Amino acid sequence: MRRFRVTKSGADTASVKIQWEKFVNSTNNNQRLKWLPAFIFAVSLIILYKTLDNFGEIIEGICNFFRIFSPFLFGILIVCFLYIPCEKLERLYKKSKRNFIAKKARGLSVFSVYSALALIVALVVTFVLPILIKSLIEFAGSIPVYYKHIMDKFPNNAILKNFDLSDLTRLLDPNKLEQLRKSIMIFTSGVFNVIMGLVVSIYILLDRGNIIDFFNRISGVIFKEKTRNQLEKYLHQINKVIFAFISGKSIDSVVNAVVVTIILLILNVKYAFLLGLICGIANFIPYLGSLMAVVFVSVITLLTGGTAKAIATLISLIIFQQIDGNFIEPKIMGRTLRINPLLVIFSVITGGAYFGVIGMFLAVPVVTLLKQVLLEYIDSRDAKNNAMNKGDIFY
Repeated sequence: MRRFRVTKSGADTASVKIQWEKFVNSTNNNQRLKWLPAFIFAVSLIILYKTLDNFGEIIEGICNFFRIFSPFLFGILIVCFLYIPCEKLERLYKKSKRNFIAKKARGLSVFSVYSALALIVALVVTFVLPILIKSLIEFAGSIPVYYKHIMDKFPNNAILKNFDLSDLTRLLDPNKLEQLRKSIMIFTSGVFNVIMGLVVSIYILLDRGNIIDFFNRISGVIFKEKTRNQLEKYLHQINKVIFAFISGKSIDSVVNAVVVTIILLILNVKYAFLLGLICGIANFIPYLGSLMAVVFVSVITLLTGGTAKAIATLISLIIFQQIDGNFIEPKIMGRTLRINPLLVIFSVITGGAYFGVIGMFLAVPVVTLLKQVLLEYIDSRDAKNNAMNKGDIFY
């Protein structure tokens, strides 16, 4: 009997001990949950501080990454340009009654597109490039004359009167041999990137089905089904935004270059082909590119053709830019990239400040994608809040 009491007393003690440990653990868990937001906030502040403290190194690392993988990135960029014609030709070849053409539809489509591209490049090099080079050399040689013409418009006591163009040339070119060496290296690197990018793009277009299957298998192993579906959704949005921007802007820029060149030829503006090409290239930079191109063309026309011709050119280009911005470009690109103009200008300036011309070019699709993801997150949170509010009402 005495042993039974001792056993019972020992069992009661053990039970109390277990209950006490559960209480302590639950208290500790509550304390941990209480301090968890503060801990996350402190870690976020540390990460933000270290990021800002080493921002230059981070940007330099990103630039080095893009520099190393530039051939592959250039190849992907070529794929974005040529994917639609390759896909359409592949569907056309698959409908052929000849088995050989139907079986080799993908290879024949890639071969046809690249042959057409080579033909276009050959025509441009043969007929258009000599005109552009001649205009560029003539324009570069006339810069001192245009500079003197501008300086003559200022009063004699103006500060700019004492500035010599040769001083600017010496400031910009302190060592011609070093600049020549860097130019040769940049040109060689650019040629290498173009050649490797073309090779990479051919392999991607030929083997795109296996590449997509490979990444789908990897994502299936690494991520759960819900995460994988969400990731595929975001990747689809990325592909849609960037592809729409690159393909749409390319077509619109070609239209812009051709129409501006025709307008300048009709108005008998000097360097019409060169100025038209500049307008087409500048059109890739939303809003700011077209505006800067119009101002540049008008100033050159003022120097080479007089005030009346410059005013006519300015009015003609403004009218065309309004037609292009309100009718042609939305028709080509659709509503995929419709964002606020102030946000476009801010993103272009920021992208150009940190990543140069490429940053200005890619700023708009990146900001558009971030905007879509943010709006999707806000919509999902609103839907959850509405569902909880409805539940509270019924409760």
